[in-house]
Formats: sequence, C-alpha cells, structure tokens
Amino acid sequence: METIQDPIYEGNVTVRRTLEELQAIEEKKRQRAAARYQNNPQAAATKLYQIARGDTGGGRAASALLLSLWNKNFVCNMRDVICSLDTDNSQAVIALLGTLGPGHHLERYLTQEQIIEIIDVWGSTHERSRK
Repeated sequence: METIQDPIYEGNVTVRRTLEELQAIEEKKRQRAAARYQNNPQAAATKLYQIARGDTGGGRAASALLLSLWNKNFVCNMRDVICSLDTDNSQAVIALLGTLGPGHHLERYLTQEQIIEIIDVWGSTHERSRK
C-alpha cells in the first residue's frame, strides 16, 4: 500500500490497489462475463430482460436495446446502453448482438408476453417519433 496526496481534501489517502491491479480486476470481470454469455444468447437475453423489468438507469438502457431489436417502432442509443450497464451486463449486450442476424431474431430468445411487459413499462420512453 502507498499513501498519496488527495487534491480534493488536501490530505493523505491510502491506496490499497494500484491502477494496474484495478485494471486487472476489471479485465477478469470482463472475461468471466464474456465466458458466461459466449454461445448462450438465451442467457444474455434473459439477463437483459430481467434488468429491463426494473425502474433503474440500467433498466432503461436494457429496455431500449431489447425494444429496438424487437421492431422498428423503438430506438436506442448504443452509447447510452453500454455506458449505463456494468461490465457483466455490457457483455450480455455484446453477446446478444453478436448472435442476431439472418435466422436469429430476438423472438427466439424472448416471448411476446415478455416484450409486452417491457413495452408497458418503457414503451413511451423509447418510441420512435413519427412525423
């Protein structure tokens, strides 16, 4: 451990981990999350659905992504999605997006009832404006 000068409080602060140690911890978290969702889009979609059911910033971000993948009536800001979710949940987003495409649609992983539940909570927030 080392002691450094804190510029805000003008006192000494004990640093328990170096920057390199903190970065290594975050990288391990990212790798574990990536392994959890690798080749498992169902787990990624379910995780995001569970988050989207909540009334949090992460819920708003997860719901925006899921609704925008459901149909063209909803939009999401991908920067907001990634910045609003922690490492584990961001890896779920990346895993889900990596599997969607021809023959792999969100309908394979979430039911219409689940999406309707998200629309009831968040639909008006993410609805594309129509002119």
